[in-house]
Amino acid sequence: MTPKSLLRHPKAVSTIQDLSAGEFQKVIPDVGGADVSKAPFAVLCSGKVYYELESSREEDSDLSQVPILRLEQLYPFPEKELQAALAGCPDGTEIRWVQEEPANMGAWRFINEKFAEGDFSRFKLVRVSRPESASPATGSGASHKLEQARLLERALDKGSLAAK
Repeated sequence: MTPKSLLRHPKAVSTIQDLSAGEFQKVIPDVGGADVSKAPFAVLCSGKVYYELESSREEDSDLSQVPILRLEQLYPFPEKELQAALAGCPDGTEIRWVQEEPANMGAWRFINEKFAEGDFSRFKLVRVSRPESASPATGSGASHKLEQARLLERALDKGSLAAK
C-alpha cells in the first residue's frame, strides 16, 4: 500500500541516543553544509524523495551549495520552525517544493497556501512534481524510474546555479 524503501535505507536511521534523548524535529535544516543565505535556491521536501535528492547532490559537487530542507510535519504547519530554517534566505529566494506525487495530489496545494501568506510570501515558491494525473503512479517500473530521474533533474536544475 505504501513505499517500504526507507525501512532498509542506510541513511534513514536513528541512533539509540537519538531515540532516548532526542526529540521529533518538525523541520530538519540542511545537513549537507549548504548556506541558505548564499544559495541560489533552496529545496524543500517531505518523505523519501529527500534521500534521492541528497544522493543526487552528493554525486555532483556543483550542487553542494543547494540546501535541502525536510518538512517532517505537515499539519499543524510548523511555521516557526520553517521560518527559523529559512531565516537566512534573502527576500525573493526561490524555494522549490519537491514532491513525487502529481501536482493535484500530495501536499503542494497546502504548502502553496501557507507560502502565500505571512512571512513566507517573501519567497518565490515553485512546484517540482509530476504533472496532474488521475493516478498517483504510472504502473510501469521503467516509466516511474524515468519520471523520477526527470523530477530530480528539475529539482536540482544546475542552470539556475549559473544564473545566480
